[in-house]
Amino acid sequence: MDENSGKYFDLVYVYSAEATFSSELTTALRFYDHEVVGFTDIDEFRSAILIRAPQAVVLDIDSESGQKAKQAMATRVVTTFPAIYVSSRDVFEDRLEAVREGAEGYFIKPIDVQALSARISEKIAKNAVHSYRILVVDDDDFFLSFFDAVLSSAGMHVKAIMDPSQILDAMKKFKPELVLTDLHMPQCNGIEMAKIIRQNNHYLDIPIVFLSSETEMQKQLGALETGADDFLTKPIDPEKLISSISSRAERYRNLRKQR
Repeated sequence: MDENSGKYFDLVYVYSAEATFSSELTTALRFYDHEVVGFTDIDEFRSAILIRAPQAVVLDIDSESGQKAKQAMATRVVTTFPAIYVSSRDVFEDRLEAVREGAEGYFIKPIDVQALSARISEKIAKNAVHSYRILVVDDDDFFLSFFDAVLSSAGMHVKAIMDPSQILDAMKKFKPELVLTDLHMPQCNGIEMAKIIRQNNHYLDIPIVFLSSETEMQKQLGALETGADDFLTKPIDPEKLISSISSRAERYRNLRKQR
């Protein structure tokens, strides 16, 4: 964020094993209103993504570590940000490999920074994830932290609570667009909590998604009969979680716009 203007810039990570190249490209991209962080250590680069996911990454793939970095991008769990490759090699085979790995661009050195910036902005705009407000309720601190991290990394605003008795206050203040809740909680189980939410006419249509290790179909159907919208089984693949939550939150948001 620019402290003087109050403007938020897109966060972009640049990785290159070449310290000079990483520094120069990082500095150059900052002139185009990007918040840019450069990396030369692959472990620091990976850790940074887990701590704070960027809106885009630029990878110098010419080194051995650069090849490892792009492999990590091709198999990453959270795929909400585009990866753009830069290289000194301009051959068909490398470009084809980049396409197959899902790269959103392939730039040849020396880099046309203005063109690279334009591609970054274009892909971020196209790939932007709506900042849905998701309320997560789970009495297990591990799962609560996991769901918070996965959904937050996908660009969603998450409020996490462990105590179901806080649900009404959280609904009123946070105004979620979806409630993601554990089914089995000792003080108040997910079904009871869903019924409490539905007692308020303002929350009749808000999506409620149950999460549980429960695999018996009859119990899942029983949970859905309370007015819940979906039932996801723990453990859940992060990609499936993001996809399920995004589609239902988007549907709810669109319905609200029509009123």
